Amino acid sequence: MAMEKNQTVTLTIDDIGKDGQGIGKYDDMAVFVMGALPGETVAAQIIKVKKSYAVGRLETIETASPHRVKPPCGVYKACGGCTLQHLAYAAQLTVKQRMVQSCMTRIGKLSVPVLFPLPSAHEYRYRNKAAFPVQTRDGVAHIGLYGARSHDIVDVDDCRLQQRDTATVLSQIRVWLVKYGISVYDEQRQEGLLRHIVLRTAKSGEIMLVFVINGEELPHLKELQALLRFVLPQVKHIILNHNTENTNVIMGGRNTVILGRGYFLEPICGLEFKVGPGSFLQVNARQMEALYQNLLHRLEIKPSDIVLDLFCGAGTISLCAAQQAKKVYGIEVSEEAVQNARFNARLNGMDNAAFFSGDAGRLMPQILETAGFADVVIVDPPRKGLSEPLIDTIIAAAPSRVGYVSCDPATLARDLARFAEGGYAAGEIQPVDMFPQTTHVECVTVLERR
Repeated sequence: MAMEKNQTVTLTIDDIGKDGQGIGKYDDMAVFVMGALPGETVAAQIIKVKKSYAVGRLETIETASPHRVKPPCGVYKACGGCTLQHLAYAAQLTVKQRMVQSCMTRIGKLSVPVLFPLPSAHEYRYRNKAAFPVQTRDGVAHIGLYGARSHDIVDVDDCRLQQRDTATVLSQIRVWLVKYGISVYDEQRQEGLLRHIVLRTAKSGEIMLVFVINGEELPHLKELQALLRFVLPQVKHIILNHNTENTNVIMGGRNTVILGRGYFLEPICGLEFKVGPGSFLQVNARQMEALYQNLLHRLEIKPSDIVLDLFCGAGTISLCAAQQAKKVYGIEVSEEAVQNARFNARLNGMDNAAFFSGDAGRLMPQILETAGFADVVIVDPPRKGLSEPLIDTIIAAAPSRVGYVSCDPATLARDLARFAEGGYAAGEIQPVDMFPQTTHVECVTVLERR
């Protein structure tokens, strides 16, 4: 009998999807149910029926998983940020290992060992950066996070993934918004001033507060400064980021420093790095160091090695590698990031690292003309992974080792299969749990030329 919308079905959940939904079968059709866990028997109301799958809304749990836990967040179901808070942390790690292994087998057609993920030191309170959209609804300003599959803001008083001081900053900003009637941006009418609030926290505890505004000035900032100076003196930097475009991109390209120097220095693997409003930095500081150390351990960089670091950002991996290598060349498409990388090299007194702005596929052959060869190539691409031409360029350069840091196991599997066609074999894959309470996972692997 064909499944119909609004029908209630009983399902045995066998797996978890990439967005955190439990997956069960009904008459051989996959049914995705948010909130259900593997091993559970649930009743779900069907809310969508497609040709090859259906989506159900969890009604009751008839048999609960022994790994089910009570989420500590009061807006967990409404907010779109976390998807696994109802699953015990050890079980989350098992799920992530299985997800990575499935991608290798199903997408890459590869037989590659996938190790158990490196667990995060903190299951909560691990993020060092947060971007909170601001929205007016029914005449009231809301600060929080977007709801699941929605552009409506869920008010969040205390996001459990953020540092504890974040809640204090937001509470003071809420008071300030109401007291002084600060204008909030309306993305439909493209009017209003305050768009986002971005917070960055250093390991030292100092806080950077960034107001993303649709304009040049934000009124009554002195009053907010006085309030924060009394309540939370850890706020050392206040910056206006100017974004006057009709866009979903959070930050604009220009900043005005109101308080502090506009950046802080963050220690990473024995070095220091400049972190500004738009700097890319992994949001889980402890896991970032674990990831870098694992990568460098696997690469076994020698003092005579020439290293190319593609997608180098502000030079974090490049400069960590330069501690071991003869020379490191970093390539990054963002000119601002390259300027930061050069600053970081000077800051750390490292003259064996050079950074270039542009497309990696275009610049890599030019750099190789100067360097002569590359012993090691490191790639840390965005979620879309590597393009086929860039993979071909790397293979043609014939490095002995390729270190791959991935934030998407599906594109990693696809790219490893392409490298395999060019004579490179991946060793074991080490997942690193950078994002507890979500399905996201980073992976590290090293490919060697056969």
